[in-house]
Amino acid sequence: MIANLHAVSKRRFRAVATGSGQAAWRIARKIQAATGRDRQDRPLDETHPLWPLSHYGADKASIEKFVHSFGLPHDVDPDAAPTHRHLSQREAWAICSLRPVGIYGIRRPLAKSKWHAIVRDVLQRKPIDDPSGGKEVHAEDVARGVDLLLQAEPQTIAGKSYNCCDLYLSAQAVAHITKIVGGSPSTFAETNRGPKNKIETGKLRALGMRFGGRPQLEQYVEQLTAAIK
Repeated sequence: MIANLHAVSKRRFRAVATGSGQAAWRIARKIQAATGRDRQDRPLDETHPLWPLSHYGADKASIEKFVHSFGLPHDVDPDAAPTHRHLSQREAWAICSLRPVGIYGIRRPLAKSKWHAIVRDVLQRKPIDDPSGGKEVHAEDVARGVDLLLQAEPQTIAGKSYNCCDLYLSAQAVAHITKIVGGSPSTFAETNRGPKNKIETGKLRALGMRFGGRPQLEQYVEQLTAAIK
């Protein structure tokens, strides 16, 4: 069973990479972070252990391992066992993984846009009691991150992973912005507890990445508010 899953994942990886219509050294493979349980004794950066808590997360993590194996050049002892000869040094692919967290942005149909229900309810003057929150990044920032990796020197990004996270956003924060933008008297409960940790993005920022931050969030809420009205 495990061997079959391994073979399927490897074939799927090759299909994605070679079927992209671009030279292998120009490919950036987007993989969402599937960390699972977080260790509190170390930063949540790209070297943090991956302990997926779902089959979905395990699938994401396994594909990323092929990014490392195809992208990182390695030497094998000439006297290595035959079973290891497939690891012989070769020209590594300049392939990497981008790890976007929750992605927000205007979608079509509009109702599928993130926090649509929150913005709608605030505009309808309904009270909001939603403690949810999570780490988010705007779709435009994800596209910007992909472009940076595609434009980077191949040897710089080969076989590496890059976290892509902008802000921790809560439903109540979105409700607060909507209330101001829409002039609504809606009330909302301060029930969100905030993030448990912070995802480190210094590696991507070192390539020149600049996230949109709070201004981009406010612009998005303004766009969503105008569209719903």
